[in-house]
Amino acid sequence: MNGEVKQLPKVFNSEEELAEFLDEVLERALKNPDYASKFKEGSVTLTVELSDVGIYKEGITSVEFAFEYKNGIHYLKTTYSKTGYNVWAYKPWKRVIEPVG
Repeated sequence: MNGEVKQLPKVFNSEEELAEFLDEVLERALKNPDYASKFKEGSVTLTVELSDVGIYKEGITSVEFAFEYKNGIHYLKTTYSKTGYNVWAYKPWKRVIEPVG
């Protein structure tokens, strides 16, 4: 590492606020036929553009949801903000954390 300390942007004030945001994004996405149609048998990765579902969150433009398919049911495996100027990602080939999209 280069020894630099990075202060990551704070987008949500609490875990509850984050959970409410993710619930709203997924709920609206599943009402959109373009997103809902991706749910067939098998695992699903759903990248939701916030502008598609009428949600604005400063610094975040898309959220990704990964579902595992088991016994006829899709289970949410993980979710994370994918793009936007407040979204940061670790890039191991550079050994730094930097903004995405």
